[in-house]
Order: sequence, then C-alpha cells, then structure tokens
Amino acid sequence: MPYAGKVDKTMEAETVGHLKLLLETELGRCREDNGLDIAMFLGVDGRIFASSIPNELNPREYRLLNLLKGNLAHICNQLSGQNMMMSVEQFEAGTIIIAGVGDRAFLVFLTTKPVEITKMQGVLSNVVKAAIVVRHLFEERPITPAVLASYDEAVATELKRLTRLLFVQKFGETKEFKKNKEIEAFFRQRLVSLIGPGPLEETLTLAYNEVGTSPAYMTRDHWDRFLALVVGKLREIRGDTVADKAEREWSNYLHGVLSSFV
Repeated sequence: MPYAGKVDKTMEAETVGHLKLLLETELGRCREDNGLDIAMFLGVDGRIFASSIPNELNPREYRLLNLLKGNLAHICNQLSGQNMMMSVEQFEAGTIIIAGVGDRAFLVFLTTKPVEITKMQGVLSNVVKAAIVVRHLFEERPITPAVLASYDEAVATELKRLTRLLFVQKFGETKEFKKNKEIEAFFRQRLVSLIGPGPLEETLTLAYNEVGTSPAYMTRDHWDRFLALVVGKLREIRGDTVADKAEREWSNYLHGVLSSFV
C-alpha cells in the first residue's frame, strides 16, 4: 500500500496576489454561472477591490455601467448609513443587483438581458452565496474543516473549490514546491553517480510508487520514507558502507532543506 493517503491538493491565499485571484475567480464564476454581464466587488468608499468584466462591452452594457457610476455615491450611502443588505433595480438598459458584504463593502452584478423579478430567486440565492464567500475571503479567515462546517453546504463547497483552483494555478510558485524540486534533483544527481542511469529510474519509480505521491507534493514524512527506500535499494547494489555513508549525508541534507524558511 502507498505510504501516504490522498494528498490534500488545496491552498489558501498566502499573498495579496492570491487573495485578489480568489476574489476575481469567485466573481467570474458567479457572473458566468448566472448569465450576468459584469461583476464588481467594491468598498463603500467607491474603491474597486476586484472585478469580472468582459474585454469588450456593448453599448447597453456601457450605458448600464455608467448608470451605476452615476448612482455610486447614493448606493454607498445606503450601504454604510442605512445597512442595506440587498437591492435589485431595473432600468431600461438592464438590471443592477447589489449585495452587501459586511459593513464596508458590497457586490454589484449588471445584466442587460431581460429579467423577470419573479423568476430571479435562483440568481439571487447564488448572489447571496457569493457575498458570503467573498466576505470570508476578504476577511482573510482560514478555510479549515471546522470553519467550513459553520456554513451551509453550498458556501462550504464553493470555498473548498476555490482552494483547489488556487492550488492548481499557484502551487508551482510556493516554497514547498521549489524545495521539492531541489530535493528531487539532489537525489537524482547523487543516485546516478552511485548506481547508474538504468537502476536510477527503476529505483525512483518504485520509491515514488511506494510513497504514494509525486515529487512535487511530497511532505517531510514522504521524503523520510523515500530516503529509507532508496537507501535500502542502494544497500542491495553497493553494500552497507556506501549505503550508511549516503544515509547520513542525505538525511542531513533533507533536514537542512526542509527546515529552512526559504
């Protein structure tokens, strides 16, 4: 059996850039899934924190966006002074949906498509869900099992999905990924000089299969197990003296790399 179980390939926002990506991803998902044209996350002071806007806007979308800009001061006043939670306003150019995100921010969705208020329940429910998700992200709260359990299933599922999307897009930039690439290269270089290229590939393949994950996602426990496996193979091929020396050197190397802050 593999040494480790399923690797949790999720990732929370660790930088401002990660946070902005998560916010923009959530806005884009909500806009596209509900057939809306424009989505923005703003502060009550008018600052735009994140947005999802098509590269090209048609005249009706421009008109609706300008209408929003003209009423922005009034909207911000309603949100900050009157604690407005949600608003749906219809104009000739289209519909504007506003949802509060805490006390100091809000979501805005614009659509120029014909909308019947009586048939908007599904869209409005999704907007409320997006507002809860965006507030969680904006407040930089952790996404742990205990925290997820405090939300309803739809919100918890969306937060978990975002951590997976961030992992896919940004894991290659993390220090864990860079350390693992360095360690993988180290073992390849050391092993090939001791056992040759043919046995090298066989040894590495068997070790990674036994550990149960690929080099990019290895943890300290994975690498410790990996070290024991490759030293065991080295002992079969080159004997105890070479294996014992390699084990000491490689163990010290692993400890140094995995304990470093960079």
